[in-house]
Formats: sequence, C-alpha cells, structure tokens
Amino acid sequence: MYLARRRIKNETHFYIRQSYAGAGCIQSRDLVNLGTDPTRFIVYPGGNSYYIDPCIEESLRQQGLEVNQNDLDAIFFEFLSPETQRIVTGFDRSWKRRLIPSSSKPDAVPHIFDKRRFHYLRFGSRKNQYIQKVPEKIFRPLLNKSRDEIEQYFLTAENILKPSECLNYITIIFELNHFIPDPHTGLPLIVQLDMSFIDRLCRINNDPYYTAGIPSFQGLYEHLTKYAIMYFDSEVQKGLWRHDYIQDFINRHRVYTPPPKIQIKIREAEYLFEHTWKELQRMDRSALTRKYRQMALKHHPDHGGRSETFQRLSAYYQALLAKK
Repeated sequence: MYLARRRIKNETHFYIRQSYAGAGCIQSRDLVNLGTDPTRFIVYPGGNSYYIDPCIEESLRQQGLEVNQNDLDAIFFEFLSPETQRIVTGFDRSWKRRLIPSSSKPDAVPHIFDKRRFHYLRFGSRKNQYIQKVPEKIFRPLLNKSRDEIEQYFLTAENILKPSECLNYITIIFELNHFIPDPHTGLPLIVQLDMSFIDRLCRINNDPYYTAGIPSFQGLYEHLTKYAIMYFDSEVQKGLWRHDYIQDFINRHRVYTPPPKIQIKIREAEYLFEHTWKELQRMDRSALTRKYRQMALKHHPDHGGRSETFQRLSAYYQALLAKK
C-alpha cells in the first residue's frame, strides 16, 4: 500500500492505493479515498499518542486485505502533527527506514529513466555514467512497484529540489548534456535544444516498458507533464541556463588554429627544442633554461652545429622566457 496524490479542480486529493501483479505487469488500484484532508482520520486520545481511525482498517479488510499497521503509519506519517513526528522518530530509530519503499526480491530491472531520477535525487548532480557503477541494490526501492506507485514516490522525492535546480535536474535525467547540435539544419542552437528535449520526452512517453500497467492515453501522460513545465515554464532561469549551457558547449568544442606563419614557427620551435609546444608552455623558467643549454650544446657552431640554427634557438628561448 502507498499514498497517492491527484490534482482535481485545483485541489489535492489523497488515496490509499495498492500495487498488484496482473495482466503480465504490475498495476495499481484505489483502496480508500482519503479526500482532501487525511488528518481527519488521525485520532489523538491524549498525550503524544495517536491512532488511525478504525474505519480505514475496516475498509481495507472488506476488500480482503490484511492490514499492516506499519504500512498505515508510513502512509499517515506526514499528516501527523510536527511534535508527534519528532517524538515518534526519536523513540523508534527504525521509523525512517519504514518510510522508504523497499523490495526484497530484485526480480525486475528499473527503467533507465527511473534510475537516472533516483540517482540524481539520492546522490546529487553527477554524470550519468556513474549509474553503471552503482550497485543494483541501490535501486531496490523502484522494484516490484506499479508505474503509479513509482511516480508517486518521485512526486514526493522531487520536493527537495530548489527552483534553481529544476533545469539542471531536467538536463541530467533527459541527458540533454549529451545533446550535439546539427549545423546543417540551419536552426538556432536554442531551437534544436528544445526539439531534442521534446523528442526525448515523447520517446519515454511512448515507451511500452515505461508505460506498462497504466491505461493507454493519447497525449502526454500526467506524470510527465511536470517535466515539460519545469523545462519551459521559467523563462528567466531558462535564459540563464541556456547561456551557461551554450557557453559550456562552445568552450568544450573550441579549437584554436593559429595562422599559417605562426604554425610554421611553432613547428620550428618544437623541432629545435625536441618538445611539443604544450610541453614548452608548461615548463617553468628553470626547466626551459636547462633544456636550452642542452640543445645549445648540440647546435653551437663550436660543436659542429650551424650558426643560423643556434641563433634561431636562442631567439625562441628568449621569446619563451619572456612569456614566463
């Protein structure tokens, strides 16, 4: 059993739902409609104690379900008074573990979109390749759950995101950081980025493995709509994020090509010092001087070298030394 939320006419309605195996996949069904105020089912007899209205247990038993008090406590925990929450969690150290959905049988593979979301919310903003290095048991809270139960879990878990983090969250879970623009389309980079996001969103929406267990729907599923809102809604933040993204893309793909004359001089300096240009730039003054003295012995006229080569070596040495 789990707590589900649904927006109806600008009001949040709460339900107790259950995931169950059926029709070749895990589906969900409503058990109890808690209305818009689940606190009315919590009774405080006095002191710091409380109990759940017996009508909830009776309703569940009438549907042939064996009532688990721990499940009910986890469902109604967030509706307890703050003082009661504090006392309960302080009294029972295992309480928080009961609030986290778990699975004892890792007999399924979570959808990669679910893994990316779970990974970000648990470990923060990191690159997606780390997902492959994370033990599969980390994703057990996603196993043996219906699509609705998984989405209800993320609906609550995503509340930790600050408004400034939403676009970064979207970037990671939809892998927009792997987006590469196509210069042949003639479309601006921003337009191509928007089209890439829409394409990735629609592919998830039409993925039968992702939508298993929920009624078919012509359009964007409700639990994916929030990501379109996160991406398109905040234009000010999006503008700043786009600027940072474009600048990062430019920096990662910037390649400096010096003019032909400079290229010739660089190649000549590399030949005279027997080091690449980058290696010469990384040398400090002492290392460069030692290298110059070593090559000066080789190219000095008194040791069989050419006078012109020795002069050019000395000129490059003086130029490089001045830059350091």
